[in-house]
Amino acid sequence: MAIDGGNQQLAADSVPFARSYQLEALEKALKGNTIVFLETGSGKTLVAIMLLRSYAHLLRKPSPFIAVFLVPTVVLVTQQGEAIAMHTDLKVGKYYGELGVDYWDVATWKHEMDEHEVLVMTPAILHAALSHRFLNIDWIKVLIFDECHNARGNHFYARIMREFYARRLNENALHLPRIFGMTASPIKAKSSCSATDYWKQIRQLENLMNSKVFTCESESVIAQCIPFSIPKVKIYKHLDVPCDSVEGTDFIYTIHQHELSLKGISSSVAKSATRRLSKLCFTFMFCLTELGVWLAIQAAETLSCEVNNVFPWLKLDVSGDEVVRDFSLDALKVFYAFVPLGPQGSNLYDVKAKLNSGYVTSKVVCLVDTLLEYRFVYICYMHVSLQSRNY
Repeated sequence: MAIDGGNQQLAADSVPFARSYQLEALEKALKGNTIVFLETGSGKTLVAIMLLRSYAHLLRKPSPFIAVFLVPTVVLVTQQGEAIAMHTDLKVGKYYGELGVDYWDVATWKHEMDEHEVLVMTPAILHAALSHRFLNIDWIKVLIFDECHNARGNHFYARIMREFYARRLNENALHLPRIFGMTASPIKAKSSCSATDYWKQIRQLENLMNSKVFTCESESVIAQCIPFSIPKVKIYKHLDVPCDSVEGTDFIYTIHQHELSLKGISSSVAKSATRRLSKLCFTFMFCLTELGVWLAIQAAETLSCEVNNVFPWLKLDVSGDEVVRDFSLDALKVFYAFVPLGPQGSNLYDVKAKLNSGYVTSKVVCLVDTLLEYRFVYICYMHVSLQSRNY
């Protein structure tokens, strides 16, 4: 039996299919603020759901309290909301910008609190509701942070903890939410991060979340429940691409930048078109150096079609649109100059032949060979499965 921040008793309400390490994580979460650090696919969300089940008697209406489940993306609002509804009997509300929550007033939020016991939303929505005092941090019994490693800097996760939770904590508030964080990676760092930096970032996350990190000490326990990938190392020899193709792309990029300055379009449209030109040039350079001229052709052919069909979020006027499309078309001509057979070339999918001709890089060939290995394994598996069914 555990006690929550309001001195109310809590009993673990688990599900029968929970794994041993999930039950251990639940016990930790019932006793104090916890950040669960487990591999992707290991069932962190189920621990959060069992925590909500354990708090359910404090959330059911007409209780004035709620639980809030924060997720970093709109897609996860629906996904996590449905998971909670499936495994609990709590009333779940789901909130995201397209519902017009930015225009809600205190009466609307009161209605939502009266109707729902768990509110699933993106952190910006909670931050705005707390800032306008439509919601109060003291009304939240459980505050769950999905992918809590995002809690740093000016992210809304961090701002909620600093601006609302920490302030009430310093005021010795009697009712503070139980904090529960979930992450598959408690730090955001490059692979070269030292052990000292690694632990420093974990301590910073623990301090910000006023929590302790929990993880399963034995990897073998998790390995029995979820499959781990087995890394394979493939070595290939990098071959330089024709220098003229890179220089040609740079040259036409400069020309189109100059052409854009002569179009007489508004500064905002010119800025947007210039940014798009720069990204296209980077894309083509990447294709040339990492994939080869043949795949650069495929990219240029795709990007030379109607820009707004490929990039529907990009809003340019006709002049800016033409410059971006013309750049892709000119890049395509440059790339074709290095493929004598042109767009109608034979052996279109003979990757080995293209490597020998210098049209694709050895990296691409290595990748294709690797994928073909898995296709062969899959075909063999299906063949054996079909044979076993015949017997």
